[in-house]
Amino acid sequence: MGQPKQENIVENQALHSKSKFQIAGIQGPIYLAILVVLLIGIYMEILPVNFASGLIVTMAFGLFLMWVGDQIPVFNTFGGGPILCILIPALFLYWGILPESVGALTDTFYNDIGFSDFAVTGIIVGSILSMDRKMLMKIGVRFFVPLLGAIVSALVIGGLVGQLIGFGFRETIFFVVGPIMGGGMAAGAVPMAEIFSSAGGGDAGAILAQIAPAVMVGNMVCILVAGALNGLGKRKNRPKKFSGDGEMLRTNGQNVNMKSNQSSYPFTVNSLIIGIIVATTIFVFGKVLAELIPQFHSYVWIILGAAALKIFNVLPSYIEKAAEDWYDLITKAWVPAILVAISAGMIDFTSVIEIVTNPSYISLTVLTVIVATLAAGFFGLLVGFYFVESSIAAGLGMADMGGSGDVAVLSAAGRMNLMPFLQISSRIGGAIMLVILSIIAPFLM
Repeated sequence: MGQPKQENIVENQALHSKSKFQIAGIQGPIYLAILVVLLIGIYMEILPVNFASGLIVTMAFGLFLMWVGDQIPVFNTFGGGPILCILIPALFLYWGILPESVGALTDTFYNDIGFSDFAVTGIIVGSILSMDRKMLMKIGVRFFVPLLGAIVSALVIGGLVGQLIGFGFRETIFFVVGPIMGGGMAAGAVPMAEIFSSAGGGDAGAILAQIAPAVMVGNMVCILVAGALNGLGKRKNRPKKFSGDGEMLRTNGQNVNMKSNQSSYPFTVNSLIIGIIVATTIFVFGKVLAELIPQFHSYVWIILGAAALKIFNVLPSYIEKAAEDWYDLITKAWVPAILVAISAGMIDFTSVIEIVTNPSYISLTVLTVIVATLAAGFFGLLVGFYFVESSIAAGLGMADMGGSGDVAVLSAAGRMNLMPFLQISSRIGGAIMLVILSIIAPFLM
């Protein structure tokens, strides 16, 4: 009789601990005390401009803003946390709530000290090496038809419409279509801004301020379109090939797992060490080739290098798993820090207001998402996919805000089982877009 009571006590304690106010696994009051200490240091303007100050300021505020965004109903389905991380720091600097020293600190930390290269390289390398090689090669040819169809259609139609309405072909390609179809903010817009800058487009921070709104607004449009497709897919009089109710292929569906089967390798401190070594070595490889063949930005060589290692099965599984562990740590702990650093250190909110209040900019943002969605759906039909599922996986998966956008889109679409395909779109598709833009940027910038 005593054992059931003991189990009930343990269960109640577990439920009670889960219900406590926590941020990033830290009890709420303690976390708020951490923020207070940081704010005191910020307003006293005594924080040294170094890696330690930059990391704790961006990481602490980033994780807090992510938590706040996730608590807001409805807004949290539109990528609330990442959007707050991008908006709030820049907005607070614009209003004068935060001192200008915060902007200087985060800018130096992110760019001059090199946190950008360190974290973004880990994201790119880990995301590619963590995907299942056999499945990539198995579905690659078929799935890349709607994926590339969405990319080319968005670039061509978006660029032409931009030219017709007076926004400009070049401006539409580089500041609207490219960022939206680039796979998100950290692994898409950030390296994209550096690619444009190296091609003669100006300061990377100013470029990022121009392209970041497209990523955020495009993500919101993607979620709305996903909800609409879900509703249309439930109609009784729908066309035969329109919706597979979550099934991608118009044949007997199979469960697809895009993640490598590496569960036998546990997450350890040593795996993080290996992940850091591998990712940063590929970073050096990219820098070397960019020096020898400067027509391509180092990020392009990093992408191609990681993809080659994966496709040709060069690395043992435990190293690929280590790169995945390093990627997981960055995405959970440092992506919020990246977004805060970008916002506070690189985004001029005055410029953002001018951009988002431009009717042409907003119209082209909406058009890009719709064209990508329709093109992915129609090209998907040609290779045996259902229209709705192909539109969501290859179209919206390209146009949303990366990982958090994938979750929001699939939640709105009611098709979480399509996550592996959206991972391909965000990771590989975004990498393809970076390569394409790096090729055309020197000619159009």
